[in-house]
Amino acid sequence: MSMEQTKHILETLMYYGDSQITQTFSKNQQKVLSVSYIKERRAFQLTYLTTSDTELYTDIPSTAQAIKKVIDG
Repeated sequence: MSMEQTKHILETLMYYGDSQITQTFSKNQQKVLSVSYIKERRAFQLTYLTTSDTELYTDIPSTAQAIKKVIDG
C-alpha cells in the first residue's frame, strides 16, 4: 500500500470522526495493527494487535509513517 493510500484512509477516518470506524492493517496476511480516530482527543489511536499496546498521533503524516514502519518493517 502506498503512502498516499494510507493517508487517504486516515483522512477518511478523520472525516467520519463521529462514527466508530477502525481500519485494520495486515502484514503477510496476519493482522498486526488497527487504527481509529478519536475525535475528542483529535488523535489517531494505533493499537498493535500482537501486544495490545497503543500509541496516539495527532497528524496524518506521522500516523502514516508509523503505519508504514510496521507494515514494511
